[in-house]
Amino acid sequence: MAAASAIALAAPFAVGHADAATTPTAVEAAPAATSYTAAQVLAGVQQNSTTANQVNSKPHINTMTRAQNVNVYQVAPGVYSYTSGMAIDTDGSDSDPDPDHQGETTWEDSNGQALGAHHVPFYVLGDDCWDEKSPCPHFFYKEHGMSGRQFALMFYNGKVIGSIFGDTQTANSQTTSDNDSRELGEASVKAAQLLGIPSSGTTGGVDNGVTVVMFSGSKWVVNGTNSNLNTNTQALVQTALDSLGASMNGGTTPPSSPPPTSPPPSGNVSYEAEAAALAGGTTVTSCAHCSGGQKLSYLGNGGTATFNNISEPAAGSYTMTVSFMSVGQARTAIVTVNGVKQTVSFPETPDYNTVVTKNVTVQLKAGTNTIQFSNPTAGAPNLDRITL
Repeated sequence: MAAASAIALAAPFAVGHADAATTPTAVEAAPAATSYTAAQVLAGVQQNSTTANQVNSKPHINTMTRAQNVNVYQVAPGVYSYTSGMAIDTDGSDSDPDPDHQGETTWEDSNGQALGAHHVPFYVLGDDCWDEKSPCPHFFYKEHGMSGRQFALMFYNGKVIGSIFGDTQTANSQTTSDNDSRELGEASVKAAQLLGIPSSGTTGGVDNGVTVVMFSGSKWVVNGTNSNLNTNTQALVQTALDSLGASMNGGTTPPSSPPPTSPPPSGNVSYEAEAAALAGGTTVTSCAHCSGGQKLSYLGNGGTATFNNISEPAAGSYTMTVSFMSVGQARTAIVTVNGVKQTVSFPETPDYNTVVTKNVTVQLKAGTNTIQFSNPTAGAPNLDRITL
């Protein structure tokens, strides 16, 4: 991915709630002075996904799980983000065996043709305000300076792609579907393929973990045809990362000195998660409220973190204190100690500003031990550190 340069915007890292009448100007699509990685930007988005920045007052529906637990946050001026599952939209000009396939999409390419779900990465939003109120208690795109082919970054399992607003979810006036416009978490076949998500309209998708960051304003509307919209959209990814990273005012950069944290209990040793051996896409990201200013993201779904050289003077049963965050839902991790596995459940935590601890009993041997965190089929919690 080619890096692009840009100016830093003066907007503060923490932004307040904005309604339809006060929607700020979107982050400009201009070159920036610093090049930001996907992991840095996603960490900043997560840090700004706070109650103070929540746009909706009523929860949205995860299209895949049907749980009413999806919220939309204004993470920078004119930039809105949500995390949900991904259901697969097969609609548009491309043929598809999905029995629910329809030949039209709400938005068209620059030639007036329905978008092709197999060629164009697009996401789906509600067609109207389900509540029939203004301002809408749910996120309604028309109240936030958005229109068709509006650019968005999509993050999943260590990957980032560009996508556009391509289709809408059932409006109040439609009676042909059980779905409704409060749903969030549907995207095209192409978007799923680029993110490594099963892309079948009947058996594909993923229940959770997809973050969509939408850039409002006419400067972020992508032009093109079904043959080149994907190329044009992906060409904006680094520019969007740099602009959003600058807009969040460097909030993803680790602090110059670690934030104050409670020391481990006397006699115990703390092992920072970022010092573990990482594999399968697990990434170190900044965390202002974590020990050492960093944490592990993208753990699980094949991503692992292995703590080597855990030394104890005698064999026996030990209490391991795990400092973690599990925002949005409870998660599990497979904790493997010297080859012996146990499944540990971690409860949902309130936000990315709160680090929670959980005690886990482990059997250690005298000398050097190895402890690995993993989950082969689902996302695991963000890890800060372990203490033994």
